[in-house]
Amino acid sequence: MPTQTRTLKPITVLVGGSGKTHDVNIPPGLTVRDLLEQLNLSGHLTKFGEATPLGENEDVYSRVNAGDKLILGPNTPVSARRVR
Repeated sequence: MPTQTRTLKPITVLVGGSGKTHDVNIPPGLTVRDLLEQLNLSGHLTKFGEATPLGENEDVYSRVNAGDKLILGPNTPVSARRVR
């Protein structure tokens, strides 16, 4: 019986404002929440060059290519207050 090997993708997580980086190899099915827990980080991950953060239950593996960079931004509270 053939053995299946899970292909890992190497990516870099840049911690915004700190200069810290985390080089990780991610397996298929890894969510944003799982990745942040493994790295003991909190915040929002955004793919370098994009404006919209990834959802916390989003599959990181399917959204990135090998060598991609993700930027970690802070959890920013959302206000219900209207801006005029």
